[in-house]
Amino acid sequence: MAHPLELSYNWQTPAVFATVGAFTCVGVVVRSRVTGWPAAAVLVVVLWALFTGILFLRTRAYLLVDGDRLTVRRFRTFHTVRGMDVLAVREYLTPHGPSYRLTAGAADGRTRRMVAPVTLLRDGRATLFAWILAEAPHAELDAGSLRAVDALQSKGLLP
Repeated sequence: MAHPLELSYNWQTPAVFATVGAFTCVGVVVRSRVTGWPAAAVLVVVLWALFTGILFLRTRAYLLVDGDRLTVRRFRTFHTVRGMDVLAVREYLTPHGPSYRLTAGAADGRTRRMVAPVTLLRDGRATLFAWILAEAPHAELDAGSLRAVDALQSKGLLP
């Protein structure tokens, strides 16, 4: 049975520190009762919610290889593609490093794009490119993807 890849970072520690810090700040602001304390308390809560929301979205990264099928999720929706349907792989840069967009053809002639958020997953790049080389060798790789394959092969992570 195939298993999805694990996240490559510890999200619990920043979430705990942000929560403790936010509640401490709100407690100090409320207790001090200085002019404008409600607005300051709301601002701290909004910043905390924004930070934890970003952490939550990062935890939604998902990649599962099951034979000739690849299932990915970036934020909300799962996308499954078969190796023979992958047409192209394009690298794009994120604040965490390069991730990849897969272009796949559908049975009705339309194409669809999906994102493989490999920088947020442990062994994400190696797993993605091992699957592409095994199941979708016909896929067109851009220059960044070819560099990634070369780098992974030189490190011994790909055959």
